[in-house]
Amino acid sequence: MYPSLRLYIASMLFSAVVAGGLAVLVSRRDDGRGGRWFALSVGGIALWTGSQSLSVLATTRATSILWLKLTFLGSAAAGVALLLFAMVYTGRGHLVTPRLVALLSAEPLLTLTLMFTTERHDLLYRSIALDTETGRLLIVEYGSMYFVHLAYMSLLLAVTTALLVQLCFRARNLYRGQAVAILVAVGLPWAGTVVDGVVSPQLRVTEPSFAVSVISLWFGLFWYDLVEVPPVARARVLETLSEGVLVVNGRGRMVDLNPVAASLLDLDESAVGDPATDALAAHPPLRAVVTDPTARTADPIRIDAAAGERYLEVERTTLGEHAGEVFLLQDVTDRIRRERELERQNERLDQFASVVSHDLRNPLNVAEGYVDLLHDHVDGQEGTTYLEEVETSHDRMGRIVDDVLALARDGDAVEQPEPVPLSDLVADAWAQVETADATLACELDRTVQGDRGQLQRSFENLFRNAVEHAGRTVTVTVDELDDGRGFFVADDGPGIPDTEREAIIDSGHSGTDGTGLGLAIVENVVRAHGWTLAVTDSEPGGARFEIRDVEFVAVEATA
Repeated sequence: MYPSLRLYIASMLFSAVVAGGLAVLVSRRDDGRGGRWFALSVGGIALWTGSQSLSVLATTRATSILWLKLTFLGSAAAGVALLLFAMVYTGRGHLVTPRLVALLSAEPLLTLTLMFTTERHDLLYRSIALDTETGRLLIVEYGSMYFVHLAYMSLLLAVTTALLVQLCFRARNLYRGQAVAILVAVGLPWAGTVVDGVVSPQLRVTEPSFAVSVISLWFGLFWYDLVEVPPVARARVLETLSEGVLVVNGRGRMVDLNPVAASLLDLDESAVGDPATDALAAHPPLRAVVTDPTARTADPIRIDAAAGERYLEVERTTLGEHAGEVFLLQDVTDRIRRERELERQNERLDQFASVVSHDLRNPLNVAEGYVDLLHDHVDGQEGTTYLEEVETSHDRMGRIVDDVLALARDGDAVEQPEPVPLSDLVADAWAQVETADATLACELDRTVQGDRGQLQRSFENLFRNAVEHAGRTVTVTVDELDDGRGFFVADDGPGIPDTEREAIIDSGHSGTDGTGLGLAIVENVVRAHGWTLAVTDSEPGGARFEIRDVEFVAVEATA
């Protein structure tokens, strides 16, 4: 006989209240990771222990037996739901199907049927009587089907225990603690069931063991985040990611990190379970992002690691209300270093462009001035021819200076585009080029958003290229592409061989006495506007330069 009836009832009521509270709490916090089965299992424990206490408190035999029958409903729900939770919790949720649930529930449903018809047979109970000393506790002599049910529920418990024990061996500190909490909660009541049903029915230790069981579940839920961060998330995802991962629960404790994150942040497994503010104390910028839900994560943050200065991009993902957050850490140190090196190269390029613009143009202007003076002192056709050659060389040098300067400065993205009518732009560019007897046919009456100066320089280079390569009587056509997604500049000259089309826009490539930079400048400007440049044949067989991926602006937008 249980030594203290009052203590027995108190322990049962305590277990019922705590287990019921846990069931409600978990059902509200569940986000699809097995919490509903956990809530159902704990709810079954609440029904089990609550019915048992009411059975003892009942003043009549009939009422006491009714509550005793309800204990079977609670125990069956607890056993089946706990196994289903363990399957989801350990990464086997794909096996939890309606068919499996039905199969697992078949025996408990049969037992419940026998329970509520027990007056017609003795399959579950041979006899039920009130204890003569207390007048409350039922003395039960069990039938054969009771032991079948007990064996079945023990089998479910064995499978559940095996899954959790396996998790204990393969999981790290946090998940090992979770699994142990469940094992304690499960083991005590079922061990008590075996004692009461097989060893000594007079001890009645099953129900009081739930007092310890629910405390273990409570500890697992709030200390180890039992249903907030399941181990399957780590087993299937975290270990395989090339980025670092931190998992922080709703109370700011670090509940997981993968090996990449541990290496980046110089942490180890002992950091799991610590407050994030303490675990990341050596990395204040990251700690500020992790601990402040409103912190921006768009820009890379700098940390000082054992391997040196590192830069991390942080992506924040919320697990669900109260569940916490996952932080994906991507090491972008190499990219940042490349960007900085590119900035330094651009600075050197700007310096070079300044040297070309000033230090070369000035002596060139002086040389051109002396050539003008020499015209007054040189007689004869031969001397004049020599001076014209010098002037031609000076012009070419001037164009090289202009092209190098444009190549250095026109490759950046257009920061302040404006509406540019292409028909006017084409006319202005044609007027700036020595076109001799060449002919322009422009049917392009469209407007684009862009940099007018860069675009005009590009058209000038295309026109100059046509005159230089196709002759002084070339006809140049500018028109819209058939698909309406761009425009083209074409000539009726000899065209460009297929083998040279890819190289024709490379810096320094020239088939004549040109600078070899003109088409490279065009390609840079096209790319800076977000467009693409393609080289092909024109209808007459000449060269055709297509500028694609262009978004034209409606005419009314420029008014």
